[in-house]
Amino acid sequence: MTNQFPGNAIAAVNSAQQAVNSTQTLTQTLLGYSGDSNGLPYTNIISNKQGTINRNIITWFIPQFGTVRMYVNPQNITYGDKKLISKERTKGGYTLQYWGEELTTINISGTTGSSGFEGINVLHEIYRAEQYAFDAVALTMSGNNAAADITNNILNGVGGTLGNSVNQLFSGNSSSPNSSAGLLGGIMGLSSPGASLAPQNIPSLAALAFSVQLYYNGWIFTGYFDSMNVRERADSFQVEYDMVFFATKRSGYRVNQFPWQRSANNGPSNYNTPLSFNGEV
Repeated sequence: MTNQFPGNAIAAVNSAQQAVNSTQTLTQTLLGYSGDSNGLPYTNIISNKQGTINRNIITWFIPQFGTVRMYVNPQNITYGDKKLISKERTKGGYTLQYWGEELTTINISGTTGSSGFEGINVLHEIYRAEQYAFDAVALTMSGNNAAADITNNILNGVGGTLGNSVNQLFSGNSSSPNSSAGLLGGIMGLSSPGASLAPQNIPSLAALAFSVQLYYNGWIFTGYFDSMNVRERADSFQVEYDMVFFATKRSGYRVNQFPWQRSANNGPSNYNTPLSFNGEV
């Protein structure tokens, strides 16, 4: 059986197809920007782009501490998405209720490599970083309580003396210290005599736990950790771990990063040059 499509003919067809694709610019439609009449975001990715070699290491942003890079990337990352749909069987058929989407579940598992258990220490501190961050918050709250006591004493003392002096001057009657303290607190911008001059906008433990961010290959996941497990292997002396991270928000866009990967817009019809990168391979 002879080959009906020789290599030079295929190359000519691919060259013609690339020339046609280069003339088709992205136009805005009712569904968005699209190169093949649909409005999905992937159609905005350029088919031929320069390939770069980078070491993409997972980076975590920890509130109150900044960014922390992992010593080595995990062996496996699983991204789980699920629709929240409830179904119920009735006499007339199934009734379906659509409640949106579940939170994205990210399962991370791997080994710390040559960093051993010190690598686990880093991951464990990332996992419970809100506990470390709340130490400073607890000290602030303690100082806030101490400042509240001092403020109350000052307002009641100074306010009472000022109120008695003003009332005796105009009416000859003495007012209660609490009313005078309230007047003085209003002048100082406090809502009540018991209000403190210390800052009130203190982050909660939940706010610190829910603000962790994961950066990897263009994706940014914001969420919180659910669980972490650590295993020590006696056969290889490796320390393994797995972590579960729930993402409340995903931003950014991830594209191909390896030279052998091809563009999803034009397909893998070119036998010589991957459509995601320029240059012969």
